[in-house]
Amino acid sequence: MDNHTYIFIIWDESRHKTDLILDDIKSKFTIREVFEITWTEKNFQNNLIRFYGHSLPNPKKKKLLCGTGPFLLIIVNDDSPSLRNESSFTGSVTINENIVASKMMYREWVGQDFSVHGSISTKETNHNLTLLLHKPLGELEQNLPKVWDGKIKTLTSDLIGSCGWHSFQEFLNMLNGTVNYVILRNFEDFSNSLTSNLHNDVDILTDGDLMLPYVCMIEGAEPPKGIMPKIIVDQKILPIDWKRPCDNFYDKRWYHDILNRRILHKNGFYIPSDEDYLYTLFYHMIFHKQKISEEYRKKILTISNNLGKHEINENLLDDFEKSKKFLESYLKKMKYSHPTSLNYKLKNGEFSRLAKLSIYLLKTEGITFFMNEFKAKISRSLS
Repeated sequence: MDNHTYIFIIWDESRHKTDLILDDIKSKFTIREVFEITWTEKNFQNNLIRFYGHSLPNPKKKKLLCGTGPFLLIIVNDDSPSLRNESSFTGSVTINENIVASKMMYREWVGQDFSVHGSISTKETNHNLTLLLHKPLGELEQNLPKVWDGKIKTLTSDLIGSCGWHSFQEFLNMLNGTVNYVILRNFEDFSNSLTSNLHNDVDILTDGDLMLPYVCMIEGAEPPKGIMPKIIVDQKILPIDWKRPCDNFYDKRWYHDILNRRILHKNGFYIPSDEDYLYTLFYHMIFHKQKISEEYRKKILTISNNLGKHEINENLLDDFEKSKKFLESYLKKMKYSHPTSLNYKLKNGEFSRLAKLSIYLLKTEGITFFMNEFKAKISRSLS
């Protein structure tokens, strides 16, 4: 999805330049809607941490810079975007240079770095609007006017999930707009509780290492130290087993292929394609569990039959060693490796991950930001 929709935020302390900034935005972009949003004082710093994620090294300083009063959210379309692709830690991102240039100019007008926010990619827009307005961009588009009528709508609301999750659907709406993910298995009989009759946790595969801890936190005025292994929904605890590329649960290439091939379930959450569901489930049984349960045996046979893969049958599943060789052959064909192998670990270790992240941050944020983030990371680790 890339409809060239972006946002600007004029924080409370920068609103003395509102008329100047709005006039410039009108001359360059099509304004779709403008909101004046008020966050509660007690949640303001938490909202900032969740909104900016890992790119916010000093939340207290940012809070003083922004001011805690109402701020303006301006949603725009750019009919003539100037786009470039930027390689990031999690993949390629398409950046709009027009938004970048305008954001920097508005900050100069205010006289403070980071005093005006602008989403520089559709991915960032989706993330920002999901948190701010509680719906992904795809849903919001249905109700956004083509052109702003000049009236500023007022809204008093913290970020989605700021006081806990009222429903599982609310949590899923947040995930849909902020990170790439799939619910790996046991989603066939999900009810409104998001759990199945036989399993009380949810297995979610994601590449959202950087953003996930922030969007999932519901309280606190300090950055999170890791991804929460559970969420609280309607005062009930739901354990979540997060699967990430650094976990070595599947080959990293398989992780990314699963996410690229994901499909939207009719109930509004993402699941693997049928083929990925079949082989990840089969692999999980053979190499993780070392046995095939009766429940998963039935699922594997049903999916393979629906896909016309008749080589996966009862005779194969009855022979553990034969099933193992069958999966080895599939991995070889797909050029996937076992993440437990020494060769894989050497190529995909933590050092490699951190090196790639450091290069990305240096390229996109600069040396000053990189050093501030490095110091903040060390400080959080020692606290």
